[in-house]
This record gives sequence, C-alpha cells and structure tokens, in this order.
Amino acid sequence: MKKTLYGISIFTFLIVGVIVLVILAMIMFFVGLEIDDGGDEYFWGGEGNFADNEVPSQYISLYKKASKEYGLEWELLAAIHRVETVFSTINPMISHVGAEGHAQFMPCTWVGWGHPTCSGLGKGNIPDNDKSNLELIKKYGGYGVDGNGNGKADMWDLEDAIYSMANYLSAGYESSGSIDGAILQYNHSTEYLNKVKYFMKQYKSNLVTVDYTGGQNPDIISGNKAWVVPSANYVSSCFGPRWGKPHNGIDITTGSAGQIKGHDIVSFMDGSVSVSQYGTSGSGYGGYGWVVVIDHGNGLETLYAHMLEAGLPVGKKVKAGDRIGRVGNTSASDGYHLHFEIRQNGVPTDPLQSFSDFNLQLNPAGTNCPPAL
Repeated sequence: MKKTLYGISIFTFLIVGVIVLVILAMIMFFVGLEIDDGGDEYFWGGEGNFADNEVPSQYISLYKKASKEYGLEWELLAAIHRVETVFSTINPMISHVGAEGHAQFMPCTWVGWGHPTCSGLGKGNIPDNDKSNLELIKKYGGYGVDGNGNGKADMWDLEDAIYSMANYLSAGYESSGSIDGAILQYNHSTEYLNKVKYFMKQYKSNLVTVDYTGGQNPDIISGNKAWVVPSANYVSSCFGPRWGKPHNGIDITTGSAGQIKGHDIVSFMDGSVSVSQYGTSGSGYGGYGWVVVIDHGNGLETLYAHMLEAGLPVGKKVKAGDRIGRVGNTSASDGYHLHFEIRQNGVPTDPLQSFSDFNLQLNPAGTNCPPAL
C-alpha cells in the first residue's frame, strides 16, 4: 500500500512538474515576442500584393531624399517600410503592443523616453496632439521628424514616418557601426534582420517599380503630369452635368469607397500650394471639406477636395507626384473619394482630357461618364 501511494505521489509530482514547465515555456514565449528596447516590435504585416523585388514607384523619391539626409541606402528604408506595413497597406496600422503608423514606431520612441508616462514596451500614455509636438519631441529626446515641413511630426504622415525611420536608423548605425546593428536597433529579431536584408538585396539587384496596389506598369507619371491617386483607377463621377447642376471635376475612388480611406493624394504637376484650409460657407470652398489648391503657373490650378485632414501648407512647393494629402470624406461627401478639378484662368475643364496619354486603364462608372477608357 505504501509503495502504491509512493508511486502515485511520484507520478503526480512529475505531471505537475511538466505542467509547470509548459506554462513557464508559454510565458517566456509570449514575453519574448514583446521584448522591446523602446524601438519597434517585429510586426510582420503580411505579403501584400507585391513580388519580392517590387517597390511602389511613388515612394522611391521619398526614400531617396530621406536616405540622403541621413546618409543611408534608400533600399534600407524601402525594405523596412515593406516589412513593417507592406508599404502602408495593412489595416489597421497599429500593432498589438501599440506601435503606430507607416513605420510602426512605439509612441515613446517617437516622442522620447524622457516622457513621464514612458516605461515597459514604450506605448506610454501620450495624448495624440503631444505625439506630433516638435517641442515635446525635442524635450524628451524622441526620433520623430517633421519630414514635410508643416510644423509637426506625425507618425501617420508618410513623409514624417520615413524621415523619422531614417533618423532612428542613422542613430543605430552611429552607435553600432554597422547596418546590421542599425536594423537590430529598429527591431531585435534575427528573423526581422534577415527579412530586411533579403528585400534590400532584391531591390539592389532586380528592382521593379509598381503602383500602390502592386499592379505592373502603372504609368502614374507621364511627361510633366501625375495621376493624382496612385492607388485607384475608378472614376465614380465625371465632369459635366450631375443632379441638375455642374460637376466641375471628377471623383476618384476604388471599387469599394471605404478601402481608399487615407490613401495618398499626389500633385498633378509641379507648382505651389495656394490654398490649404477647411472649406467653410462663404470662403469660396464651402462643401469641399479639407481642400488644397495648387498653382501651376500660367493660370493653371488644380483643386483636391474632401481630404481626410489638412494637406500641405500654403507656400509649399511640390513636384508632379509629390504627396499632398490623404483621401477622405469631409464636408459635402457621401463616401471616401477625391474630388479633383483642373481650372484654367478660373474656368473648370474636364480633368480626364489631361490624362488621355496615360496607361491607367481608367474605369469611369458614373452616370455622367463616357464609356470606360
């Protein structure tokens, strides 16, 4: 009887021991996934619609400008942008531990670990307005950068995010003396390091440029002009009479309007921002919501309406294809889209006529539209 009880006790002890070891292993595994130095966790956004050697063409100039500013290779920025958010296509761009935006920064890395709420993984408790405050970022030693010159550093602004990525990587390179060290400062995972280096190699040896959604041969720029929403080719309403009154532009969206929320709007041609405001009644832009107007010279202007938020500030000079804002649904709008106008000496003209030489396979589908182009 005693031997039996002894045997049962040993068996019970072994079972309990195994259970404890399994629980400890699981705890270590999940804790290990979230270990972070105040940089960014490894949050793989998926494969997206891109082949291993493909990069969205409209981002390359931004990568090159930011990499030149911080003495890096532009392919490094492209590779990290891909690994973090698959070129900003994942939704939502907030990880399970609180990394935010196009480059997946933890708020405390962006604003600075000197912030009184920062500890642990770096999520902190920082008000949204403070996250983009340049004075606070300087005060607390953050890596957020005002890449587009609008007076704030916004994790959700692509230019700011890419410049800040370059800033953080540059600091990592200086402290470690190697590109590997810079990448590992961005994220400690060896798998992350290997993926970033793999994509860098692909871009250097066999680069193919594509549009925002991964389609081949986008031709978003032709001559001195750019298609104004690189991620969309669906024209839901054209220039001309609509609902008993003139429609002075075209509406650009995707097959499902909600999918285009926050996508990039780019400048039609080189020029300078002459209007950037919320169109209130009596302003001349009532009903347009957040609107930007670009003066291209010689009486030519373009207008971009219903934007998600304020676009580039007045006086900002832009090139064809430069990002000026994000697609929204503000004011007199019944779905996420860009309302785009071209005006010559103040007179609206049909924008589609200006894109006749583009290879965009546009799909006008509104009741006042011509057959598909």
